[in-house]
Amino acid sequence: MRILIMSDMEGVSGIIKWDQVTGGKQQYEEGRKLYTEEINAAVRGAKAAGATEIVAMDCHGAGGDWTFNSFVPELLHP
Repeated sequence: MRILIMSDMEGVSGIIKWDQVTGGKQQYEEGRKLYTEEINAAVRGAKAAGATEIVAMDCHGAGGDWTFNSFVPELLHP
């Protein structure tokens, strides 16, 4: 089974302020970690359900150089 996860930061558990989803703001790094860990949970769930190929796509426009680069690569589930 192949899975495509297309995601955005708004709606992630623990994201409650715009500063958590706006690149360059003080709380943005915290938001990135929450976002990445929520994707990891979805990947674990998909694997448990039998997925053999999983692609996660960051669709969050955070502004500037952060747009579509909001995942924390070193924290992503392999």
